[in-house]
Parts: sequence; C-alpha cells; structure tokens
Amino acid sequence: MFETDDLSFRRPRDLPVQELLDGEYIRVVRLHKDINPLSVIPHRHDHYELMLVTAGTGTHAINFKTFDIQPDRLFFIHPGQVHLIAPFDRDGWLIMFGEELFKRFLKIHPHEDGRGLLDAYASTPFIDLNAELSVVTGFIIEQLRIGVADTNPDVDIIMHYVSLLLLQYNQQHNQQHPLPQTSLAQRELLHRLKQLIERNFRQQHQAAFYATYLRNDIKKLNNICRASTGLTVFELLQERLVTESKILLQTSVQSIKEISYALGFNDPAFFGRFFKKHTGLTPAAFRQSRSI
Repeated sequence: MFETDDLSFRRPRDLPVQELLDGEYIRVVRLHKDINPLSVIPHRHDHYELMLVTAGTGTHAINFKTFDIQPDRLFFIHPGQVHLIAPFDRDGWLIMFGEELFKRFLKIHPHEDGRGLLDAYASTPFIDLNAELSVVTGFIIEQLRIGVADTNPDVDIIMHYVSLLLLQYNQQHNQQHPLPQTSLAQRELLHRLKQLIERNFRQQHQAAFYATYLRNDIKKLNNICRASTGLTVFELLQERLVTESKILLQTSVQSIKEISYALGFNDPAFFGRFFKKHTGLTPAAFRQSRSI
C-alpha cells in the first residue's frame, strides 16, 4: 500500500529518527508548519526526501549548516543527515522515497550518482525553481499523488516520474551552482573518494590512506578534490569529522570521552583541541549551547 498522509514518528533511545516511509515505496505529503513535532529539533530521516517550499520564508539546517528557505526553493535530503526546520508558516510538498527507488534510478542513470544535488557533500543542497520547472514539478507531483493513491500502483511509472524530477533538478543544480569542468575520470575518482571517506573517516584520519587505497598520487588527488570542493583531501576529511562530532554531541547520550573514541581519537584531550580549532568551542561548550 502507498500513502499520501498521516505522518508519524518513533524515537530511538539516542537519536530521533523520522520513520516516515514505514515500509512504503514512496509518499507524497503537504509541507506545513505542523507536519511533525520532530521537524523543529535535530533528527535524522530513514529516507531520501525532496522538500519543495511554495510559500513562506525561514531557515533550514542540514548537518548543522543553515540555509535560507524561500518560495520555489527545493532541497534534497539524504538518509542519515541531521536535519531541522525552524518554525514558520509554510506550504509546499515533501516527496519521500527509499533506497529501492533511488537505487533503481541510479542503475538507469549511474552518472548522476553523487553528482550535483544528489551529492551528500554538496555545499548547496538546493535549487531555485524557475517558472518552467515549477510547472513541470506541479504536474508530476499531481501525477504521483494519483499514482500512489491507486489500489494497484504501477511502481515503474512512479519511479520514472521521480527520475524525471531528479534529472531535471540535477541539471538545474549544475546551472545554478556550476563546478569547474572536469573529466569523467576525475569526477568518478572524486566520487570514489567521497564514498571511501564516508566508510572510513572514523578510523582513518590521514589523507595518505585514501590516496594509497585509490592508487593515486596525493598531489593529483588534492588537485582534483580542490577543483571541485575547494578543499584538499585532508580538509574534506576534517570537515566530515567535525560534522559527525557536532551530530554526536548534539544527539547522542554518549560522553565526550566515548564520542572521541568512537571517532577514532585515542586521546580525548586531542579531540577537544581538534574540535575547538574548527568550531571555536570546546565539545562541552558546544553541547551545552545546543541544549539551551
């Protein structure tokens, strides 16, 4: 069965997670200020989410980076990212889907993986819809609502409607937030690097590990990484560690000592100096400031 309403959530012991799909293939729901009590506190999602705001202005945080919300702005949120929306009057749409649909999309369009709006490391995880794309989006959302409400929904048609949106949104992202021109081989190498960091950043804190694993010269890897992200491999790795540190300090019941060990720091004092260098606050001060 497919659903288009009745959002609910369950709260695990440590970190709130919006389990909004509840085993469904896709859900399409209206976005409004009372959509879910978890929206105003840091939480994770169990799904991929396209969030389109059609009315209202406010702020939206993804992994503790704050972005402005305005009409016709669309965000893409990945499972596991920490997310919150400050309270404000708003309207729009949420299109939520799981790993099954997203993997089917990437199997057909593998070059979209980790690219543009679909890049979990993207510094701008949003686009602003122009008039033409707004019309297309409105039409497809209506078709999706009709499709998921059917007693025997056609998952192939639904997947292709979502694919149309993702392809057009990614094209728009590349136009609005262009990156330097790189070869296909360089883009694939950068994508593999990001995947490798995501799997290993808690245990491997040195750029040399990633260069060796990818069988690449560190200078070449740094040049490719800097051209696309503005950061070296080491800086990208450190940014990921800082983000995860903030997430755990804000959402986990673990002690600071336990968090430092979980992130691969053998010395909690060194973790404290690392965190303060990058944020200006000690881990304890950051945790306290976020609990007020």
